[in-house]
Amino acid sequence: MSNKNFFKFLIIILIYFWMGNQALYSTAKPQTDLLERLKALPGVDVTEIEPQYDFLRTFEIDLTQPVNHHDPDGQTFKQRIYLSHRNESAPMVLHPSGYSVSARSIQEIVDFYTVNHISVTHRYMAESKPQPIDWQYLTIEQAAADHHRVVTLFKQIYNGIWISTGASKSGQTALFHRRFYPDDVQGTITFGSPILFSSTDPRFDHFLENIAGDEDSRTKIKQFQRTVLINREDILPLVRLHLENMGYGYSLGEDVILEFAILEYPFYFWSFGSGDSSEIPDTTASAQELLDHLLEIISLLEYTDVGNEYYKPVYYQLYTEIGYYRLRTDYLADLLVALANPTHKIFAPNSDTITFKPEVMEDIHAWLQNEGNNIIYIYGGQDTWTAAAVELTGQTNAIKIVQPGANHFLRIADLDFDKQQLILSTLDQWLNLTGMTEYQMQINDFKLSQNYPNPFNPSTTIQFQLPKSSFVTLKIFSVLGKEIETLFEGRKTMGEYQVTWTAKGLPSGIYLVYLRADDFVGTKKVILQK
Repeated sequence: MSNKNFFKFLIIILIYFWMGNQALYSTAKPQTDLLERLKALPGVDVTEIEPQYDFLRTFEIDLTQPVNHHDPDGQTFKQRIYLSHRNESAPMVLHPSGYSVSARSIQEIVDFYTVNHISVTHRYMAESKPQPIDWQYLTIEQAAADHHRVVTLFKQIYNGIWISTGASKSGQTALFHRRFYPDDVQGTITFGSPILFSSTDPRFDHFLENIAGDEDSRTKIKQFQRTVLINREDILPLVRLHLENMGYGYSLGEDVILEFAILEYPFYFWSFGSGDSSEIPDTTASAQELLDHLLEIISLLEYTDVGNEYYKPVYYQLYTEIGYYRLRTDYLADLLVALANPTHKIFAPNSDTITFKPEVMEDIHAWLQNEGNNIIYIYGGQDTWTAAAVELTGQTNAIKIVQPGANHFLRIADLDFDKQQLILSTLDQWLNLTGMTEYQMQINDFKLSQNYPNPFNPSTTIQFQLPKSSFVTLKIFSVLGKEIETLFEGRKTMGEYQVTWTAKGLPSGIYLVYLRADDFVGTKKVILQK
């Protein structure tokens, strides 16, 4: 072959190669289509952001919601949502938070199943506040209607199986949503979520006096509370310094904040602490040692001006519909100086005029007991909130699990093995996870796809899939075998993944993408063309 013909042949090959990569790049078009379809949903403002965890794509969304769903043409507000995407045919996990959320508010179920995920900020929290605020519409029924609209809207894209989940107040929110819209999701998993019947529910007093720990531990807790208050003159300057270092302002004053914190201490010790009473300082401890221990159990942030503003909607709900616990003062009354009649109600807006409506939670509890199917309740045996756990009557197929010695941070991974298996097998049985099975069937082998775009400058996307949980190593090498960069090394669950490589400071040329996942090894040539 002459040199002239050889160069013609080479040019044809290069054009063919380039066209092939353009065709390959076009396979990524559905990802652009997803963004456009999200933008087309009514009331949605969407921005794509950096993917979180192992998800392929993440979107920050502001959804326009009615303040009063019975008057959809009235006042509206923007509700902040984060959508984490894997595959439209995979199930969707709904996290209807009781608070605000971020892109990293990902629930534990993603560790067990390959799913999509939506987190929703609760109405009136953080950036999801109506302006002006009309507190009468901060109800569990209106919040449930928010979540119903989220489900209805996003099922236009994700029309497979939906599961809701949440811990504490977020778990309550998921249960409230099920009460009003029982068919929106196929199942619900909650962690440490109580059902209360008053704003001073007496079951917590009984728990703290008779169930939590042993008599010696309970005595030591009371002794610690009294020791702190006895030494208040030495501790208050340290509290003041701590609050000033936080830099958020504290209009309540350090004396009020210290008394609130010490009254909360028994509840928090069992709910959020280790439960080991040997960690509690004795009466000989210094003021700094006493405060250090208190701060290990309780953050003073919620008593600052910033904390008070953030939690204001929460306290409104607690003292109108959801319920709460009282602060016990009987064995501390002689040492209280700043708080004559301590109650959390002072943190709620309109605290002088709002009243608690017990019929709301009575209705919720009756529905959960008699009609609440496909619900898993998980509680820690040490967690004070377990005093108000849902009581099952056998009228539904719901499951209640209590893990001895566990606190409010309990998750599936912390359960005994047989309890973990019960939860996972029950999910499979209840939910008939055909959508999940179909998606898993699409991922029946290891695969490293060609990057796109290719050639690229300076960034390209690398995709791979895993048919099972595997230890993954993803590296870049030169064609001579020199290691350039490690893009990822660690364990990933079954699913599809993408990683962006930005080739900064490297010359044009051919490089190798190397993937090792368990016994699988794959390589792809990529072209950096500057």
